[in-house]
Amino acid sequence: MKLLRRLFLLLLVLAAIGGIVAWTLPADLALRWFKPDLGPLQLSGVSGTVWKGRAASVSAFNTSLGALDWSVQKTPLLLRQVAARVGLSGGAIRVDGDLTRDSDGSVLVRAMDFAFPAELAAPALDIPSLKLHGRIEGRLDEARLAAGWVSGARGTARWREAAVSGEAEARLGEMIAEFASQPDGSIAGTVKDDGSSNLEIAGQFTVQSGQFNATARLVARNNDPQVTEALRYIGEIQPDGSSLLKIHGQLFKLF
Repeated sequence: MKLLRRLFLLLLVLAAIGGIVAWTLPADLALRWFKPDLGPLQLSGVSGTVWKGRAASVSAFNTSLGALDWSVQKTPLLLRQVAARVGLSGGAIRVDGDLTRDSDGSVLVRAMDFAFPAELAAPALDIPSLKLHGRIEGRLDEARLAAGWVSGARGTARWREAAVSGEAEARLGEMIAEFASQPDGSIAGTVKDDGSSNLEIAGQFTVQSGQFNATARLVARNNDPQVTEALRYIGEIQPDGSSLLKIHGQLFKLF
């Protein structure tokens, strides 16, 4: 009986020590365990604990992204989920929202705000003769990442103070995109202008199986000469003077 009591006390002590270690586990130590799951992300200057911490510098594909702050909830761990609030700031890209990693390895994103310079979208738009200006801001109401791909998403984005320079220069006002998951598993969306500039745009896009396709019709309002000149370098000029932009591309796996 005395042996059982001692064994029981030993188990309590070990459980208490384990709880203290888990509660105060340094973030830099935990990072060594989770590093294989971070994909292209590189974190440095890590401080705090695994529950609430900060990485002074985050980079991906040799590009600095800023500083990352996180706060992990403890209760979801009982359901084999990791739920965290994350914020990326101090660099060109700003992100703030909630992430939940399920036991199957998929990640659910909710209420995530984002912002980045429009020039980062240049490779996707494939208009090499023009440089993009302004800032793209938006919100992911919901999105799920599975096996490195976005399998579902719903949200909005705005290209604020949109402008181009290079072979032609023009101010394009503000453009708005809305997107949502479809029954066939794809993501479909629309793009339009807010009516405040001399560029009229109406388009749609789809993302499916790592591919994205987009078409848009662009028209110069009020025969604006700067916009008309810019449209010469965007898409294919149509008989009515509008420009038809078609884009097809391959998405890269996130992780």
